[in-house]
Amino acid sequence: MNLVTTIDDLLSEWGIWSQAGLGLTLSSASNDEIAMINDDLALLIDQAIALLGSYAPKTKMVIMLSYRSKMSCRQIAKKLDMGETKARQLLLSGVAWLEGNLMAQGVLINSAA
Repeated sequence: MNLVTTIDDLLSEWGIWSQAGLGLTLSSASNDEIAMINDDLALLIDQAIALLGSYAPKTKMVIMLSYRSKMSCRQIAKKLDMGETKARQLLLSGVAWLEGNLMAQGVLINSAA
């Protein structure tokens, strides 16, 4: 694959794509934003998030709430009844896991630093 972007940008685009009624939840469209990600890459991310959920369901939930529902770590912590620090740790570890998984599948990702 020939995508060069950061993992945060990639997950943000997946969130927009997912809100359009595609992906893990197959819900009805909920916004007017248009995702700049192609379906093949979005489905690859969707599969990686589903796989993450089989190992770490809370981490998957934090990823989905952050990127799909656009919730802050504070809002996520309140919703999942955990501390904000724990929510932030789960988000960071989930993003790192997804980045490694996607890179192992050949997705080229720039580091944010």
